[in-house]
Amino acid sequence: MKIKLIKEAIAMFSLVAVSVCTFGLNVTVATDGAANTSLLRDTSGGATPIVKAKWEMNATRNAAGEYLGTDDATTAGAQFMPSGQYQVNKTITLCAVVTDPDGLADIDAVYADVFYPEGISLGDSHVPLSDQSGLGCGELMQEDTLTRLSLDDGYELFCSKVKNGNNNLPVFNTGYDYDEICNVDTGELMKLTAAVYCGDKTISYEDPSGNYKVWAVAQDKVGLQGTLENHFTYLPLTAFEKDFTAVSYGNVKLNTHKIISGDLTWDSGTGANPATVRNVGNTRLSLKVMQDDMDLGKTDDIYNVLYDGRVGSDVSFVNYRPYTYRLLPGPLDLSEKNEIDFSILISKFPPTHDGDCYTGTMTLIAVPAPHLTVCIN
Repeated sequence: MKIKLIKEAIAMFSLVAVSVCTFGLNVTVATDGAANTSLLRDTSGGATPIVKAKWEMNATRNAAGEYLGTDDATTAGAQFMPSGQYQVNKTITLCAVVTDPDGLADIDAVYADVFYPEGISLGDSHVPLSDQSGLGCGELMQEDTLTRLSLDDGYELFCSKVKNGNNNLPVFNTGYDYDEICNVDTGELMKLTAAVYCGDKTISYEDPSGNYKVWAVAQDKVGLQGTLENHFTYLPLTAFEKDFTAVSYGNVKLNTHKIISGDLTWDSGTGANPATVRNVGNTRLSLKVMQDDMDLGKTDDIYNVLYDGRVGSDVSFVNYRPYTYRLLPGPLDLSEKNEIDFSILISKFPPTHDGDCYTGTMTLIAVPAPHLTVCIN
């Protein structure tokens, strides 16, 4: 009898073990000792939290430590300008006004999810398409926790600085507006049935320009979630740095092609270092070069000097005559560093020049190049 009861107990336990989750979610034990697990979130009871309004802004504060409620443009929504400096990131603040029909005490946490722009890849143009990672492309960057502000700080930020100084910054959920939230007598902030939540987030100097989707997610103590979505714009900035202030062609013979190669080492000094350039903006870019004639003059109305240039050793040189901008092959991806190579070919040294030393001026400018758009699912 005891043996029979034990066998029945084991059978019952086995039945429970394989039917922990219903609705098609089963526990499966693998033969190698690993086990798949599953659960069902219990959302019974209570009402769903509501995100009434949300916005993004600069993280700058005044001397009293209060947010200023600003962004970098006057158009609706939030726009932010990157630093244009190497490894100098942009800090923004994500905010939301949240309420809960069951009371603010029922709010467990408020989060913000930021997503990369759709259709823009963070891949590498120097890597074959088959090996691209597809990073970016609308993927979630990270979920960040927002912190509840005090009544005074939240009201001052939203109902004074934003409402009066930047009132097209937020997006509102259906049925809500400044008056419903901010009214001194009936507004939910003053009645303490709603609160402002904010948190700072770092956007990299090399994150791509474009429209970033943001979710504000308010979660109560039984796991019910209220959300509101908007977008901010990371404004495009095309910028580069170089580690050289001169290009010395050295001793050059007539009709002899002289190449001056750059390198991949970033030198902190100045002068005629092996030339290196790097992208410090948030767009891909190409470089244009223009050079004067270094007082080498013309013969039969054709310049006596011909230059060449390229960015990176994996592309071919292109040539250019003096005083004309030429687009160099080899675009720089986001945050990419690469060598820049130059060459010179002189067909005639003019007899009128005083001495053997020739000097001139080269100018480099950056132009934006399209973002990579290969998104691999």
